[in-house]
Amino acid sequence: MPEIRTVLQGFSTSTTEGNLSYCGVTLLRGERVTLVDVGFQGRQALLIERLHAMGLEPTDIDRVVLTHAHWDHALNLLRFPNAEVVIHQDEYEYVQHPHADDWATPAYTQDILRRASRVTTVADGEELESGVRVMAVPGHSPGSMAVLVETPEGVVGVVGDALPMRAAAMAPVPSARLIFFDEEAGERSARRILDSCKFVYPGHDRPFAIDAGQFRYIEPVSMTVVNPPRDEDGTVRAAISEAEVPFETTVQPIARRRT
Repeated sequence: MPEIRTVLQGFSTSTTEGNLSYCGVTLLRGERVTLVDVGFQGRQALLIERLHAMGLEPTDIDRVVLTHAHWDHALNLLRFPNAEVVIHQDEYEYVQHPHADDWATPAYTQDILRRASRVTTVADGEELESGVRVMAVPGHSPGSMAVLVETPEGVVGVVGDALPMRAAAMAPVPSARLIFFDEEAGERSARRILDSCKFVYPGHDRPFAIDAGQFRYIEPVSMTVVNPPRDEDGTVRAAISEAEVPFETTVQPIARRRT
């Protein structure tokens, strides 16, 4: 059974100047050394530091599985030169000709994939190794997929943005937070995750367990904000609000909407 460890927790922290959106990065040590998602350059140094703390160099990573090809999950890909890249076949095909208004899938994504050492496309249900398979969860993007790991305690799902946070699981209609492809598919995919998994490693939150309809975090979290904006006299021009922003799904103009 593969060992599952969080390398970087996901965050989605709102500010009045935009969203600080960091995806989670998960390590699987089984028949191969696998990262599920790799984040973007703003966290690259921290990612390498955390891998070093686990006794790993970037060259030790045998495989990178992309839950989807959005920039915040994929831009550190070439930092792992020996890794086979695994991506859903529908996502790979979409990346070759992304919609012009899809701001989450830059046109240069196809060039990053082209420069990878090897790219393997997969479909729903394919096994990556013993006890590890993929599950198609489209909606957030055309080829979003989850990685499901069989454990003695139950199925662990590393699910990307198909179910990006605990609040998405708790919503009246569970779904992705952003829909770039298909609203109804996104809702079906979120439900499939909840029906299939005991533990969820989401794209933009820390892992949680599902127990009798309750959603319980299974890891602590901490963040320190440093170097806030200041005036010349040193006055800090930033504030922390404890107000909780309610979860809602936003369907992008390019996506198919519920009919």
